[in-house]
Amino acid sequence: YEPNVCHVYRWRSSLDVYIHDYLVKRNLQNTAKAFQAESNLSPDPVAIDAPGGFLFEWWSVFWDIFISRTNDKHSDVATSYIEFHFF
Repeated sequence: YEPNVCHVYRWRSSLDVYIHDYLVKRNLQNTAKAFQAESNLSPDPVAIDAPGGFLFEWWSVFWDIFISRTNDKHSDVATSYIEFHFF
C-alpha cells in the first residue's frame, strides 16, 4: 500500500497539531511556539481536547498494551485486549 501524497501531508499536519497540543499541555510554551513556527501550524491549531493531550492519551494506551506483552505490570484492560487479539 502506497499512501497518496495528500494523505501523507494530512497525517503529518495532524501529527504536528497533536505534538503542539502536547507541548502546550505540558507547559512547554517556548518549545510549543518554536515548533509551531517551524512546522507552519496555524496560530490556533485545533486538536482533540484530552486532559493530557491526545498524543499523551494515545501513548498511554499504546504503552499499556505494548508492555502487557512482556511485563506483568499492566492494566486488566490491556490484558483483555491482548487475549482477545492474540489468543
